[in-house]
Amino acid sequence: MLSDNKSNPSASESLSSGIGQDRRVSELFADLSDSVSFMSSDDAGPRYQEDWTGAFGAPAPVLRPRTVAALAETVRRLHGAGLRIVAQGGMSGLVGGGAPMRGEVVVSLELLNRIESCDLYGATMTVQAGATLQAVQEEAERQGLFYPVDLGSRGSCTVGGNIATNAGGNRVLQYGMTRASVLGLEVVLPDGTLVSRMGRVAKDNAGYDLKQLFIGSEGTLGIVARAVLRLHPLPRQRYTVALGLQDLDQVLRALAACRADFGPMLTSFEVMWRDFVDFVARGLGIGRDPFAGACGHVVLLELSCYDRQPERDEARIMEALQALSENLDTPHVVVAKSLSEAAELWRMRDASGEAARHLGAYLSFDVSIPAGELQDCLPRIYAGLDAIDPALRRLTYGHLGDGNVHLLVGCAGPAAERVEHLVYHEVMRCGGSISAEHGIGLEKNQAFQRLYPAAELDAMRRIKLAFDPGALLGRDRVFGLS
Repeated sequence: MLSDNKSNPSASESLSSGIGQDRRVSELFADLSDSVSFMSSDDAGPRYQEDWTGAFGAPAPVLRPRTVAALAETVRRLHGAGLRIVAQGGMSGLVGGGAPMRGEVVVSLELLNRIESCDLYGATMTVQAGATLQAVQEEAERQGLFYPVDLGSRGSCTVGGNIATNAGGNRVLQYGMTRASVLGLEVVLPDGTLVSRMGRVAKDNAGYDLKQLFIGSEGTLGIVARAVLRLHPLPRQRYTVALGLQDLDQVLRALAACRADFGPMLTSFEVMWRDFVDFVARGLGIGRDPFAGACGHVVLLELSCYDRQPERDEARIMEALQALSENLDTPHVVVAKSLSEAAELWRMRDASGEAARHLGAYLSFDVSIPAGELQDCLPRIYAGLDAIDPALRRLTYGHLGDGNVHLLVGCAGPAAERVEHLVYHEVMRCGGSISAEHGIGLEKNQAFQRLYPAAELDAMRRIKLAFDPGALLGRDRVFGLS
């Protein structure tokens, strides 16, 4: 429910409320200035008020604890004062999960950003929640290891945010969601209690696996403070391959063939529809269409190789690609010959955020669709969009290797509600999910409550209220409790 965001108090009411909230929080933490940084709502600015979309947010005081103990004390005091809290990481989210609503206090994890240790024998890394994904990836590589979670926002998104949203990204096909890369967690509960199960072992059946509750809970059950991450061997060689395919049937046949031929070497299978490629490469000048408009879909493969004799992997890959080209009757196969060529191909795929910014008013859909339903579901969605308004601009891309499709639709006003109902209806009809990886947040909570079974929602509310009876942490994210 977006009631707080939709309310429109007068300027004087808003100013008075903001000043009072700032003063109250400042006084509450006056004795902790060495361990908790305070910023008033005026000083904080847009960095702490809006997520990446800019669709949600309000001025709010910001607290930035410098230690885990200070984080726990911060939450304990806010809880004791009855103040509502929203936790923040890198603010790269797309559904309003970290954007403050009126009356909330921001607890930012950005100062808890240390990479504490790396266990080379156990292939684990212990990190604080505010460490960026890119910092973790780079440290793992320095140690000769590999952290597989990868997102376009790697330079700004944080490990804590990735865990809170169970982030997906480009390599779910082989390595799974963030959940699969978390061995241990330290979490601050809504009342300030610190729960630490920082296990560095793969097998631990001692009691409930509590970390699974917090992973993907979008900061509504607790605030992630530290984590133990699972690492993997660093690939000796990576290949980026672009395939040009005409239709979705060819794309799905290519996916099946790549899985069979490459096995665990296939770490990414990303697809960009022609509408997306033209908008990004031609319209925005980002990246390069390797097939100059000749194909309806551009597929990017990432192949990760471990053989000590790389020429053997290369020979196997080239043989399989030749067979794939012949079986699919397509000559459009490009293997990046250098890191710069590979980066140029991935630049186009990673430009989805820039594409969204240039659409103007738009709706963003992050849905999962079973592979066997894609050829029925997507045409129904497209036909429905044309029926609403043939002029609607749409951009389609996604992690098709795991069934995750991203659809951007440029629209506003009365058409927006019809578009949302259409897309979610068709996705649910085919057994998919309205949120593949971004979460529910504020943006999708009404659709979530409308479309999912009451018994399931009630079970989730019971869990939420067991941890947070006053609904002070992340209220109205996921589902409305106001």
